[in-house]
Amino acid sequence: MTGASAILIVAALLAAVTDWIAAATSRRRLEYVAKPAVMVALIALAVALRPAEPTERIFFVVALAFGLLSDVFLMLPQDLFLFGLGAALVEHLAYIAGFRTRELHVSWLAVALVIALVSTAAIFPSIYRSLRAKQPRLVGPVIAYLAVFVVMVASAAGTGSLAAFAGALLFFFSDAILAWNRFVKPLPYGRVANIVPYHVGEALLVLSLVM
Repeated sequence: MTGASAILIVAALLAAVTDWIAAATSRRRLEYVAKPAVMVALIALAVALRPAEPTERIFFVVALAFGLLSDVFLMLPQDLFLFGLGAALVEHLAYIAGFRTRELHVSWLAVALVIALVSTAAIFPSIYRSLRAKQPRLVGPVIAYLAVFVVMVASAAGTGSLAAFAGALLFFFSDAILAWNRFVKPLPYGRVANIVPYHVGEALLVLSLVM
């Protein structure tokens, strides 16, 4: 890892902590700056790293760019949830494509698939019932998104990289918290509980390029 990479890791960490504080204290203006800054730093970090598979990095940069776009859609005061969901779906597809540039470890993929499906079975029924009752037009898009996300988690584990697997799982649980907060009922410190694993998960996915 180069000196530039280390600086970018610190920059991403500082931006992330700033965003966590902004979310905890409801400082929207600060969040509008800090949240995109995290993803910009992670994109720069992905470019600065020297992965064994350069093609994987290309897909990861695309994924992070769509993740940045999704973040912007979801944090604005307008209701742009579907746009954010669509951008995040493309993000997961790009991650899946990146993971497939590596050798496939079927046993790890199977373990991750079971974990993702069991987690979905535990969390999704309540979200589904709430969506059916309050926003039925979102049921189809959310199910499609969830299906792609499960594949992304399994694909991450299938690389054999613990960093990729952990990052994908944290991202998965972060989105589960976001959905619960939005569609079922708000959790105490729910926004912080959503954003912290999201940022850590994205960072681990980027670092998995060299791990």
